[in-house]
Amino acid sequence: MSAETVNPPIRALLVDDDPLLLALLSAFLASRGYGVVEAADGEQALQHLADGGFNLVVTDRHMPRMDGLDLCRAIRARGDRNYVYCIMLTASGDEQALQVAMEAGVDDFLAKPLRPADLGARLRAAERVLALEAGLAARNQELSQAYAQLSRDLELARALQRGQLPAPQAFGSLRFEGWFEASSYVGGDLYDYFALGDRLLGFYLADVSGHGVAAAMMAVAAQHQLRTAAQQVVRAVTPDIGLDEAALEIVYRYNARFMQSDESGLYLTLVFGLVDRTTGQVALVGAGHPPALHAAPGEREFTAIGEGSVPIGILPEPDWQATLHTLAPGSRLVLHSDGIVDCEGADGSAFGAQRLRELLERERDAPAAATCAAVRDALRGWHTGSFGDDVTLLVLEAR
Repeated sequence: MSAETVNPPIRALLVDDDPLLLALLSAFLASRGYGVVEAADGEQALQHLADGGFNLVVTDRHMPRMDGLDLCRAIRARGDRNYVYCIMLTASGDEQALQVAMEAGVDDFLAKPLRPADLGARLRAAERVLALEAGLAARNQELSQAYAQLSRDLELARALQRGQLPAPQAFGSLRFEGWFEASSYVGGDLYDYFALGDRLLGFYLADVSGHGVAAAMMAVAAQHQLRTAAQQVVRAVTPDIGLDEAALEIVYRYNARFMQSDESGLYLTLVFGLVDRTTGQVALVGAGHPPALHAAPGEREFTAIGEGSVPIGILPEPDWQATLHTLAPGSRLVLHSDGIVDCEGADGSAFGAQRLRELLERERDAPAAATCAAVRDALRGWHTGSFGDDVTLLVLEAR
């Protein structure tokens, strides 16, 4: 809606202690189609203004009980939703007096004695300003409605994204727990774990570059594409293909699909794992992501395993490597996004990898769900307000 096309009806409040002048002003404004209400002083004017609906006030400066300056100050202090244009009648052309009036909230002045040409010019100026104000109000209303709709859509997107994350789940002796919190409504971090036949499990934690809707949409696509690549590779696995080769092939296939289909300029980091439930053997492939942290049975210390290398979507044939480990009963594997270690405290310092490891070591004997909660609480205590980056944790424990 264009401001120039908005012509709001003018409802004027005339304020003067001179009945003859009020009558003349009232007749002139009524002839222009204005709605007109009269008041003898500022206090009476405020009573009328309390009922609302006025967008123009023409007031004398000097009046009993409450003068024009105090009336204008009171109008500005009200904070009306719709703008009230104030014209002051004055017999003084003193520059300092005019400055005081403008500071009180006066928009324009009309010199006494009144001349119809001057009054008409001032009213046309008022009409233009009120039309602009009405146009701005209409656009602000449209923006408010659009923002409200966008907020509802983003809240729905947040709920849908959280719904995509798997619930805590046990696969025999292996149990997964995760925690994710987006830096805004939606984020680009994700984790997943899923059965691949009766013997194998796939799991990963990924971090899409950037934030917001674009990163979240890529995360949703990544979940589908990684599952599809894993199922295709596992169906083709033969006794001659090792677990590490299968894990590498899954990540390579996903990277090829990503390179062919993505035009956003984004990329993602990833740790992908393939675990044999019968032997506890796990193959890990790192693609530009912080390495996984592993604690052996009976040990509190966590050590980094795997290599970061090149993120997904950068090179068509990166030189990734798979590392093999055994998840013996009592061991724990932790994957995390860099949003955790990079999370800034009040003094600007990062939470850091060492602090995360110390926290994980203190929580070594706690259930995986309690560990996720402890990391969450520690970060929320470390950083006030929304996180600057998505934060994600995935814990795998062998029992």
